[in-house]
Amino acid sequence: MEHWADTGTVDGRLAQLRADFPARIRWTEVREQDPEAFRSAARGALLLPLAILATVAWTSLTVEIPVAVTLPGWIDGLRGLLVVALLFTALLLWIFAVALLSLPADTRRAIAIRRFGDRHGLAFQRLGAAPPPTGILFAEGPVATPSARRRGTRTGRLQPTVTSRFRAEFALTDGGTFGDPGLQLAVATYTGGKNDPKGPRGAFRYLATRMPRPLPHLMIDSLRNGRLRAVLPGTQRLSLEGDVDRHFAVYVPAGYERDALQLLTPDVLVCLLDHGRRWDVEVVEDRVFVASTRSRRRSDRTEIPALLRFAELIGAELGHQASTYTDPRAREPRTQVAAAGRRLRRRSGVWVAMAIAAAVAAMLAFPHVLGWVLDNT
Repeated sequence: MEHWADTGTVDGRLAQLRADFPARIRWTEVREQDPEAFRSAARGALLLPLAILATVAWTSLTVEIPVAVTLPGWIDGLRGLLVVALLFTALLLWIFAVALLSLPADTRRAIAIRRFGDRHGLAFQRLGAAPPPTGILFAEGPVATPSARRRGTRTGRLQPTVTSRFRAEFALTDGGTFGDPGLQLAVATYTGGKNDPKGPRGAFRYLATRMPRPLPHLMIDSLRNGRLRAVLPGTQRLSLEGDVDRHFAVYVPAGYERDALQLLTPDVLVCLLDHGRRWDVEVVEDRVFVASTRSRRRSDRTEIPALLRFAELIGAELGHQASTYTDPRAREPRTQVAAAGRRLRRRSGVWVAMAIAAAVAAMLAFPHVLGWVLDNT
């Protein structure tokens, strides 16, 4: 599949892609493909009554719904421990039951996506290569270590120093290698720890494709699915003419506003407005990431073809601008981006923590201050 090729009219091409997506997968096919899925679902069904029983026992002990439970005196002293144990037991039973029950549907989904991929020369992996921890969408975090800066000086790209914090499921890929595909369309699920950097979303569908060369970091935030004001300072927002500002918030590194205008030509903006206004688009290094909030199974038939069509269109338009882009600030302008343009500056979490601490302190001090004022007036 050629990423940059224009293949006919927009509506006709998209209609063709959607028509190629299987409308229905029979359960007999699922049973032939993965007989173990139904046996696992049966085990999940057996766990459901236990999950319900544990949940009812927990609610009866905590809020006396549906019944009030009176414990013997020698057990009542352990009520707190029993409540916690029942809560975790109920949660685990529900998680395992739902996971097992969903296996046949997951197999059915995999068959449909694989069949669509085969029709268009795309390889399918149930668990694909994890997306690189670069940029905002994939929770990069601070990676500009001295060694990374030295490597970036030589190659024009900052190499990530941590493993991916996301898992790629139901992945379609084309080109490159398994660990570094030229194009990948998958569902990303956050797998990082509680202390790891977080992205704007914990789960989303994404498209990743490559540009001819590294580009400045750009974030094109669709206003239809929430804004990134909590992540990116407003001083980096670039105002564009026409309808763009009504549908997108565009962020660029300080000093790279002209570069962004050179890349986001009217043709690119028309492509975004006509075909990508409900998605977030991030350009980081030589990759373009497109993120969709519609990641569930019921949206596969509409989102997968639409994202592939968008990859063809934005690849042709933005890829052409990237092939002629140069960064005069870089040591090698034709192949590198200077350090100032490689990453957008993010809001510091320190100020957020200080604001929360100040608000809590004000709430705690208010009764004392009010009492002092009343006593002295």
